[in-house]
Amino acid sequence: MFFLLSQSKRSLSIELEDYFESLGVSACTKSAFSKARYRVLWCFFEAWHKHFVNLIYSDRKDLRTWRGFFLKAIDGTSIYLFKDEEVEKAFGGSSNQHLCVPMARSGLELDVLNGYCTQVQLQAHSVGEVVFAEAFLEDCKPWDMRIYDRNFAGYRLISKHIEKNAHFLMRCTVGFNSVVKAFVASGKRQAIVNFTIPKNEVLARRKKGEVVDPKETLRVRLLRIEIGKDEPEILITNLLNLKKYPHSCFKELYNYRWKDEGRFDQIKNKLQIEVFSGHKAQAIYQDFFATIIASNLHNLICEACTQEIQQINAHKITPSAINQNVSIGLLKKRMSQLLTDPKPQEVFSKLKTIFLRYLELVRPGRYYPRPQNVRRLNGKYQTFKNYRRAS
Repeated sequence: MFFLLSQSKRSLSIELEDYFESLGVSACTKSAFSKARYRVLWCFFEAWHKHFVNLIYSDRKDLRTWRGFFLKAIDGTSIYLFKDEEVEKAFGGSSNQHLCVPMARSGLELDVLNGYCTQVQLQAHSVGEVVFAEAFLEDCKPWDMRIYDRNFAGYRLISKHIEKNAHFLMRCTVGFNSVVKAFVASGKRQAIVNFTIPKNEVLARRKKGEVVDPKETLRVRLLRIEIGKDEPEILITNLLNLKKYPHSCFKELYNYRWKDEGRFDQIKNKLQIEVFSGHKAQAIYQDFFATIIASNLHNLICEACTQEIQQINAHKITPSAINQNVSIGLLKKRMSQLLTDPKPQEVFSKLKTIFLRYLELVRPGRYYPRPQNVRRLNGKYQTFKNYRRAS
């Protein structure tokens, strides 16, 4: 289990040789390892992740909040898999008239101010992102503020938040419904309005045997945020107190959601979550949750360096931050030592010292264009000018 957590991405035989050498014992064969790993249910790693998060949030006083709220950004992404009958049966994929590309769907909830992945799921590719949002909502706390992009906007999800008294901020399209259209046309900056239940929602609930009042309404607040483009951002929230939560605070609040995109970049490109150490669905689940645990462990060490970095940046015009790629590469080789050493605090302190050696300037406003190129079919590796693999 510690070996899986150490993020083996090279040839399995090489990784096993290096791992057991660090323990001072002879390496097992990759066949023996493969037999052993499948004796461990993948849900063990899911439970490990939940336990880690519970430990972090058991004492909330040292964690950062926005006006008393933990900001939880929710998003989803596709995970590319590989051709295998069992894997395709478990996860499905994206198909056209020519072929099927095996893929899974991942949902992630990120505490954007503290950097921890608080909830995560891996499902079949056919599962929509809203399904993850509804599942994550079951564990919502009164001090959580949930942030969504416009792919999540819908009457049902808004209704569930209001029903649970869960705070949210959600972007929607300018044509989301007739109430939003009228609000956009009015030119107002904000308004408290009522959404009526759509007919398709009434039918969907009745099919499930639910009793539905066709006159049901939801009271929400609409906000218009000008972003210098053809269309403004339209935000929906249930923070109805205009004095406590003025219009001016919501642009910055919604922008926090972009840290979720940064975490997906870390998980996919630096931790290489799409490189799996086994070829069964069980192995995919194991590697997936092990990667999330590794990401949270890395964040824990980075958070512990906050005071030192603040002191370093005190007299700087351009602040510095820990180099994510290098620090992840350095952590991988010390992951098992951190968890098994009789004096883990010494290992933790050493990792902090090493992390602080590798600082990079924070360059606000950097933008890399993302041209829609056709991905080449031959060749296993590519060179990127702004990224180098650290292990």
